[in-house]
Amino acid sequence: MKPYLLPVLPILTMATASASWLDGDYLTGDWNGKRTEWANSGVSFFGYYNAIGAANVSGGIESDSSYAGDLFIGAKFDLEKLLGWDSTVFTLSGIDRHGRSIDPAVGGQYSVMQLVGGQNAFLYEVNLEKKFLDDTLAVKLGRLSATDDFVGSPYYSYSLNNAVNGQIRAVLFDGVMTSYPFPVWGGRVKYQPNEEFYVSLGAYQLSDDIFDRDDQGVDFRIDGDDGLSVFTQVGWSPKFCQRPANFFIGMNNAFYRMEEFNTDDTSNHFVRFYAHADYQVYAEDAPGEEGLVAFLTLAYTRQEEIAIIPFQTTLGLHYRGLFPGRNNDRTVFFATFGQFSDDYADERIAAGEGEPDYELVLELGHRFEVTKFAYIQPDLQYIIRPGGTGDVDNALVA
Repeated sequence: MKPYLLPVLPILTMATASASWLDGDYLTGDWNGKRTEWANSGVSFFGYYNAIGAANVSGGIESDSSYAGDLFIGAKFDLEKLLGWDSTVFTLSGIDRHGRSIDPAVGGQYSVMQLVGGQNAFLYEVNLEKKFLDDTLAVKLGRLSATDDFVGSPYYSYSLNNAVNGQIRAVLFDGVMTSYPFPVWGGRVKYQPNEEFYVSLGAYQLSDDIFDRDDQGVDFRIDGDDGLSVFTQVGWSPKFCQRPANFFIGMNNAFYRMEEFNTDDTSNHFVRFYAHADYQVYAEDAPGEEGLVAFLTLAYTRQEEIAIIPFQTTLGLHYRGLFPGRNNDRTVFFATFGQFSDDYADERIAAGEGEPDYELVLELGHRFEVTKFAYIQPDLQYIIRPGGTGDVDNALVA
């Protein structure tokens, strides 16, 4: 029997090791225990790579296909473990974005490939967060962006269109909200006395070149003519019928010189309101995470002389574990309506570029969890009235 057993043993060992790796949390494993050892001592590493391959298969301006990727890596340093500083964490991260989008071929206001924007390498987070009052009050200062803490929900991240991925997009369009992957100087204070309620206040630098990808996140200047974006957000996470719900409302006040459409006038103050609500309308086993969550977003400003899209709303449906035996898969649907401002439309008309009215984005996808650290998500998007004018055919993007 030995001649048969000996070659089988290494194969069994390799199979066991492979199964253990596939069941693990990380693509690169535990580094022979070093990852856990370093985490226990206060240093935790993270890294994510996402990519989108997309094709405009029908409609739009022309047919096109492309690929874009986003690498996000960094480390968190628990300074309580390392230096004895209670409840203090230092975060350092970097980003590399590459590839291009098919957006010019589609012709829409919303990007169909949310990984595109700032295609370059960036130094991103360089910030310190300290908690007080039994960890109910958290203060974060340094290099960061408003989208790290405001106008977002985990459910948005399943969209491949940037109409809602990351944040409610209309809040960002007018250059008054800072966003990944472009860091600025800023800070955030969050008070959360319990699991159900929180209130957050954040202030972030605004400048003419905050979205300049050539700066690569290392332009640390604060100029005298820089502005300030101030966010206030209140959140509530109750349970109804043993099923979770989440609500937040917020406001962004931008103090900055902003050009008005179709005129030489400028404004120095801009206000936008936004809101989000989600609820698990169906649970397969209550209480449990598998089931259907519905969510709704709103963004509004009355200052149409500044805002490209003064009103936007998204209806989303998110089903976890729709198919038997696939409990961690996600089936998602998004419908986003964006209303163009009359002042912006007048400017486009004057330039002979049509009369934008509204754009509607429909998206359907299914995310297959391959392992705990890998997924693949087929996705379809149908863009109605790309660019809002009706002059461009509705586009189907895969």
